[in-house]
Amino acid sequence: MSLAYDEVVASRRARLGADAVTQGEVFAQAYKIAMQVMDLRNKHGLTQSQLAKRCGMSQADISRIERGSTSPTARTLQRIADALEADVCLVARTHS
Repeated sequence: MSLAYDEVVASRRARLGADAVTQGEVFAQAYKIAMQVMDLRNKHGLTQSQLAKRCGMSQADISRIERGSTSPTARTLQRIADALEADVCLVARTHS
């Protein structure tokens, strides 16, 4: 019988050290931000280059943010949000 995804992930996390778990959490947050930026950019019909120009950034910076390979600063997030007519906000986590 095959294992459910959550079971596989829980088993793997149990074997990892605290640093790896923390890095995974940081990546998960960066990925969430990346998906939000990409979604809003696409809804506005903008390319990465066009968004970058609106933000006063390089296209490479937008690409890194959208790949989740960097964690943008609060100032950078605000510049992106302004360019996309959006707000930066914290949302309470739901615990299951």
